[in-house]
Amino acid sequence: MSLLFNILPESLEERLETAHLILRPYQEGDENDFMRVLKENTSILSPAFSGRIARVKALEDARIQMQQLRTDWDNRKTFDFGVWTKADNTYLGDIALKNVDHKVPKAEIGLYFTGWPETKELVQEGLQTILNFAFDALQLNKVYIRCTASNKFYGELAKENGFVEEGTLRSDFKGTDSEELHDLTYFGMTRDDFEAQRNQHKSKSSTELV
Repeated sequence: MSLLFNILPESLEERLETAHLILRPYQEGDENDFMRVLKENTSILSPAFSGRIARVKALEDARIQMQQLRTDWDNRKTFDFGVWTKADNTYLGDIALKNVDHKVPKAEIGLYFTGWPETKELVQEGLQTILNFAFDALQLNKVYIRCTASNKFYGELAKENGFVEEGTLRSDFKGTDSEELHDLTYFGMTRDDFEAQRNQHKSKSSTELV
Protein backbone atom coordinates (compact mmCIF):
# COMPACT_ATOMS: atom_id res chain seq x y z
CA MET A 1 0.00 0.00 0.00
CA SER A 2 1.26 3.46 -0.85
CA LEU A 3 2.93 5.46 1.90
CA LEU A 4 0.78 8.36 0.76
CA PHE A 5 -2.05 6.90 2.82
CA ASN A 6 -0.10 8.02 5.86
CA ILE A 7 -0.17 11.70 4.94
CA LEU A 8 -3.27 12.31 2.80
CA PRO A 9 -6.89 12.68 3.95
CA GLU A 10 -8.97 9.49 4.09
CA SER A 11 -11.67 10.97 1.86
CA LEU A 12 -11.07 13.08 -1.23
CA GLU A 13 -13.51 14.80 -3.56
CA GLU A 14 -13.01 13.23 -7.00
CA ARG A 15 -15.30 15.45 -9.07
CA LEU A 16 -14.22 19.09 -9.24
CA GLU A 17 -16.36 21.76 -10.89
CA THR A 18 -15.60 25.30 -11.98
CA ALA A 19 -17.72 27.88 -13.76
CA HIS A 20 -17.07 26.21 -17.11
CA LEU A 21 -15.40 22.85 -16.45
CA ILE A 22 -15.83 19.42 -14.89
CA LEU A 23 -12.68 17.61 -13.78
CA ARG A 24 -12.97 13.95 -12.78
CA PRO A 25 -11.11 10.62 -12.94
CA TYR A 26 -11.57 8.61 -16.13
CA GLN A 27 -14.28 5.96 -16.30
CA GLU A 28 -15.60 3.37 -18.72
CA GLY A 29 -16.90 5.12 -21.84
CA ASP A 30 -14.20 7.80 -21.91
CA GLU A 31 -11.81 5.78 -24.07
CA ASN A 32 -12.85 7.33 -27.41
CA ASP A 33 -12.29 10.89 -26.17
CA PHE A 34 -9.08 9.89 -24.41
CA MET A 35 -7.60 8.32 -27.52
CA ARG A 36 -8.85 11.00 -29.92
CA VAL A 37 -7.11 13.87 -28.12
CA LEU A 38 -3.87 11.89 -27.94
CA LYS A 39 -3.96 11.16 -31.67
CA GLU A 40 -4.94 14.69 -32.69
CA ASN A 41 -2.15 16.28 -30.66
CA THR A 42 0.70 13.79 -31.02
CA SER A 43 3.22 16.32 -32.30
CA ILE A 44 2.53 18.71 -29.42
CA LEU A 45 2.51 15.98 -26.77
CA SER A 46 5.89 14.61 -27.81
CA PRO A 47 8.31 14.19 -26.08
CA ALA A 48 6.66 14.97 -22.73
CA PHE A 49 3.86 12.42 -23.14
CA SER A 50 5.50 10.10 -25.67
CA GLY A 51 5.16 7.21 -23.22
CA ARG A 52 1.38 7.56 -23.03
CA ILE A 53 1.15 7.94 -26.81
CA ALA A 54 3.20 4.78 -27.28
CA ARG A 55 0.94 2.83 -24.92
CA VAL A 56 -2.31 3.89 -26.58
CA LYS A 57 -2.54 2.53 -30.13
CA ALA A 58 -6.09 1.16 -30.01
CA LEU A 59 -9.27 1.58 -27.96
CA GLU A 60 -8.43 -1.41 -25.79
CA ASP A 61 -5.09 0.25 -24.97
CA ALA A 62 -6.98 3.36 -23.93
CA ARG A 63 -9.23 1.31 -21.64
CA ILE A 64 -6.22 -0.36 -20.04
CA GLN A 65 -4.49 3.00 -19.57
CA MET A 66 -7.56 4.47 -17.90
CA GLN A 67 -7.89 1.43 -15.62
CA GLN A 68 -4.27 1.93 -14.57
CA LEU A 69 -4.93 5.61 -13.85
CA ARG A 70 -7.89 4.55 -11.68
CA THR A 71 -5.66 2.11 -9.78
CA ASP A 72 -3.01 4.79 -9.31
CA TRP A 73 -5.70 7.13 -7.99
CA ASP A 74 -7.00 4.54 -5.50
CA ASN A 75 -3.42 3.92 -4.32
CA ARG A 76 -2.86 7.69 -4.14
CA LYS A 77 0.09 7.46 -6.43
CA THR A 78 -1.26 9.78 -9.16
CA PHE A 79 -4.33 12.01 -9.22
CA ASP A 80 -5.25 12.19 -12.89
CA PHE A 81 -8.27 14.22 -14.02
CA GLY A 82 -9.92 14.28 -17.41
CA VAL A 83 -11.34 17.72 -18.22
CA TRP A 84 -14.71 18.33 -19.88
CA THR A 85 -16.67 21.51 -20.63
CA LYS A 86 -19.90 21.95 -18.69
CA ALA A 87 -21.77 23.51 -21.59
CA ASP A 88 -21.52 20.65 -24.10
CA ASN A 89 -19.51 17.90 -22.39
CA THR A 90 -16.56 18.34 -24.77
CA TYR A 91 -13.40 16.57 -23.64
CA LEU A 92 -10.51 19.05 -23.58
CA GLY A 93 -7.58 17.16 -22.10
CA ASP A 94 -5.86 15.96 -18.99
CA ILE A 95 -4.35 17.44 -15.86
CA ALA A 96 -2.69 15.39 -13.13
CA LEU A 97 -0.74 15.52 -9.91
CA LYS A 98 1.96 12.89 -10.25
CA ASN A 99 5.42 11.95 -8.93
CA VAL A 100 4.13 12.64 -5.43
CA ASP A 101 6.92 12.86 -2.86
CA HIS A 102 5.38 12.11 0.54
CA LYS A 103 8.38 13.43 2.46
CA VAL A 104 7.94 17.10 1.52
CA PRO A 105 5.11 16.54 0.40
CA LYS A 106 5.16 17.81 -3.17
CA ALA A 107 3.95 16.75 -6.62
CA GLU A 108 4.44 17.48 -10.29
CA ILE A 109 1.59 18.88 -12.37
CA GLY A 110 1.38 17.31 -15.82
CA LEU A 111 -1.15 18.63 -18.31
CA TYR A 112 -2.15 18.65 -21.95
CA PHE A 113 -5.12 20.29 -23.65
CA THR A 114 -6.44 20.30 -27.18
CA GLY A 115 -7.20 23.50 -29.09
CA TRP A 116 -4.37 25.61 -27.65
CA PRO A 117 -4.20 28.63 -27.56
CA GLU A 118 -7.96 29.09 -28.07
CA THR A 119 -8.58 27.05 -24.92
CA LYS A 120 -6.05 28.97 -22.82
CA GLU A 121 -8.61 30.56 -20.49
CA LEU A 122 -10.17 27.16 -19.80
CA VAL A 123 -6.74 25.64 -19.20
CA GLN A 124 -6.03 28.41 -16.71
CA GLU A 125 -9.35 27.68 -14.97
CA GLY A 126 -8.44 24.01 -14.74
CA LEU A 127 -4.96 24.78 -13.44
CA GLN A 128 -6.29 27.00 -10.66
CA THR A 129 -8.69 24.23 -9.64
CA ILE A 130 -5.87 21.70 -9.43
CA LEU A 131 -3.81 24.14 -7.34
CA ASN A 132 -6.69 24.40 -4.87
CA PHE A 133 -6.94 20.60 -4.80
CA ALA A 134 -3.19 20.23 -4.28
CA PHE A 135 -2.79 22.73 -1.46
CA ASP A 136 -6.20 22.43 0.25
CA ALA A 137 -7.34 18.82 -0.22
CA LEU A 138 -3.94 17.10 -0.43
CA GLN A 139 -2.16 19.56 1.85
CA LEU A 140 0.94 19.60 -0.33
CA ASN A 141 3.72 22.07 0.36
CA LYS A 142 4.89 22.47 -3.23
CA VAL A 143 3.88 21.75 -6.82
CA TYR A 144 5.99 22.11 -9.94
CA ILE A 145 5.71 21.93 -13.71
CA ARG A 146 8.50 20.73 -16.02
CA CYS A 147 8.67 21.95 -19.61
CA THR A 148 10.75 21.13 -22.66
CA ALA A 149 11.17 23.57 -25.52
CA SER A 150 8.20 21.98 -27.31
CA ASN A 151 5.71 22.76 -24.53
CA LYS A 152 7.25 25.93 -23.11
CA PHE A 153 3.88 27.67 -23.52
CA TYR A 154 2.76 25.77 -20.42
CA GLY A 155 5.72 27.25 -18.58
CA GLU A 156 4.61 30.70 -19.65
CA LEU A 157 1.10 29.87 -18.44
CA ALA A 158 2.55 28.70 -15.12
CA LYS A 159 4.35 32.00 -14.59
CA GLU A 160 1.17 33.90 -15.40
CA ASN A 161 -0.51 31.93 -12.62
CA GLY A 162 2.01 32.49 -9.86
CA PHE A 163 4.69 29.88 -10.48
CA VAL A 164 8.35 30.88 -10.23
CA GLU A 165 10.88 29.79 -12.85
CA GLU A 166 13.46 27.85 -10.85
CA GLY A 167 16.00 26.92 -13.49
CA THR A 168 16.84 24.65 -16.40
CA LEU A 169 18.47 21.24 -16.22
CA ARG A 170 20.38 20.62 -19.42
CA SER A 171 19.99 17.37 -21.37
CA ASP A 172 17.87 15.98 -18.56
CA PHE A 173 14.99 14.22 -20.36
CA LYS A 174 14.59 11.68 -23.13
CA GLY A 175 11.28 10.75 -24.76
CA THR A 176 10.14 7.15 -25.15
CA ASP A 177 10.51 7.09 -28.93
CA SER A 178 13.74 9.06 -29.38
CA GLU A 179 17.35 9.24 -28.27
CA GLU A 180 17.32 13.04 -28.35
CA LEU A 181 18.09 14.71 -25.04
CA HIS A 182 16.00 17.68 -23.97
CA ASP A 183 16.54 20.50 -21.51
CA LEU A 184 13.94 20.69 -18.74
CA THR A 185 12.86 24.00 -17.23
CA TYR A 186 11.23 23.86 -13.80
CA PHE A 187 8.48 26.15 -12.57
CA GLY A 188 7.53 25.86 -8.90
CA MET A 189 4.88 27.09 -6.51
CA THR A 190 5.26 26.74 -2.74
CA ARG A 191 2.49 26.87 -0.18
CA ASP A 192 3.65 30.38 0.76
CA ASP A 193 3.36 31.42 -2.91
CA PHE A 194 -0.12 29.93 -3.10
CA GLU A 195 -1.35 31.61 0.09
CA ALA A 196 0.10 34.96 -0.97
CA GLN A 197 -1.66 34.69 -4.33
CA ARG A 198 -4.94 33.73 -2.65
CA ASN A 199 -4.72 36.68 -0.24
CA GLN A 200 -3.97 39.00 -3.15
CA HIS A 201 -7.07 37.79 -5.00
CA LYS A 202 -9.20 38.21 -1.86
CA SER A 203 -7.88 41.73 -1.35
CA LYS A 204 -8.57 42.61 -4.98
CA SER A 205 -12.11 41.24 -4.77
CA SER A 206 -12.79 43.21 -1.57
CA THR A 207 -11.53 46.42 -3.18
CA GLU A 208 -13.74 45.90 -6.23
CA LEU A 209 -16.81 45.52 -3.99
CA VAL A 210 -16.18 48.80 -2.19
